[in-house]
Amino acid sequence: MDRALIQSAAAGAGIELSDEMIRTLDCFIEELKDANQKLNLTAITEDEAIASRHLEDSWHAVPLIPPKASLMDIGTGAGFPGLVLAMVRPDLDVTLLDATRKKVDFLNGIIDNLGLEKVRAVWGRAEELAHDPSLRDSFDVATARALTALPQLVELSLPFVRPGGSLIAMKGEENETKIASRAIRLMQGSLDSVIPYSLPGRDKPRTLVVIRKIGPTPPSYPRRMAVIKKTPL
Repeated sequence: MDRALIQSAAAGAGIELSDEMIRTLDCFIEELKDANQKLNLTAITEDEAIASRHLEDSWHAVPLIPPKASLMDIGTGAGFPGLVLAMVRPDLDVTLLDATRKKVDFLNGIIDNLGLEKVRAVWGRAEELAHDPSLRDSFDVATARALTALPQLVELSLPFVRPGGSLIAMKGEENETKIASRAIRLMQGSLDSVIPYSLPGRDKPRTLVVIRKIGPTPPSYPRRMAVIKKTPL
């Protein structure tokens, strides 16, 4: 990838990158494009689109993440936003979660190749792993992008967050906060802020929905996926 595109994406998100960060990101994108020919990791394949719709989009969350935070990226896919957040915020401890084994294997290969010691990729389903005592109510921040409707996303994601931490949900023009109010309340969350932003070449705005965790998640949540889909909160 043209490194000027990486720098432009960073400038659009209001962050600065070191030369080493740019080099690491360039290596990652080239490996992603190569692997994508076999693994179908992302539908976005043009360099300009990768820069704006993957990199810049992910980096708009940077100012919302406190220093030295532990972060869980749920439904990370090819590593957006979690992996590219880790690349520009080396102070973070980042866990990348995805239910597709080939994506997790790809990410673990990238993590090893680039020597990202504070990043790990985990294979599993959020609704199951959220009941694991080692993961539940334990992360400072959870992120999720283009995963599902906000009520379901809150039920799947907020159980990973410790009380006092936050969920950063990356949504489109419709932020869905009204229909998610019951889910937020039941997961022991409180709506903190809704932050609009725009990306170059995209007509519709995007939003960051920040939900603060105010208490431990009740043990019955998240429910099984079949129940979540049948009777959303």
